[in-house]
Amino acid sequence: MNVKQIAKGCIALGVAMLSGSGAVADASREAIAERLAPVGSVCLQGQDCGTQAAQADAESNAESGGGELDGASLYSSTGCAACHDSGAAGAPGLGDAEAWASRLEQDTQALYQSVFEGKGAMPARGGSSASDEEIEAVVDYMIAEAE
Repeated sequence: MNVKQIAKGCIALGVAMLSGSGAVADASREAIAERLAPVGSVCLQGQDCGTQAAQADAESNAESGGGELDGASLYSSTGCAACHDSGAAGAPGLGDAEAWASRLEQDTQALYQSVFEGKGAMPARGGSSASDEEIEAVVDYMIAEAE
């Protein structure tokens, strides 16, 4: 190979690398800035922090639904579906009448209590921060699906 050809190749390679490096550097800077962006923010007392909007949404949802809780949507949002859809750790599947048969022989309060306190592999409250009323709505929904 000729030394002139090697030199020309190196020059061409250098020019190509320098011409594209600006775009790569910009993309890298944007990616770095995105990775370094704060996950959350601090909210001081007296600031809105988005809570007023959330409270207004909750109030409008309660008004539109007549104040009743929707067990089906809570079933998904509280995490119950994670185990009860797959049967993980022996959880009775949603709508599986055979798996629920022995549980349905108990009264509803006993079923509520088993969720409040935890049972088997299920932690207390199903591992969620749901209120008593929300848990009861989910249990009622699951019972209705199993019957």
